[in-house]
Amino acid sequence: MPDAGMFAAADQITVAVHDLAVVLENDDQVSDAVRLVEEAQKRAGV
Repeated sequence: MPDAGMFAAADQITVAVHDLAVVLENDDQVSDAVRLVEEAQKRAGV
């Protein structure tokens, strides 16, 4: 079985994205969320 840590992280990301999708109310909020995720990816080197 692959490293369980990877699956735990993927599960947490899936839950977070679902929760985010529930609370976003308009296109501007979606754009802001995408920008924040892109910035976090750059900081993380992903």
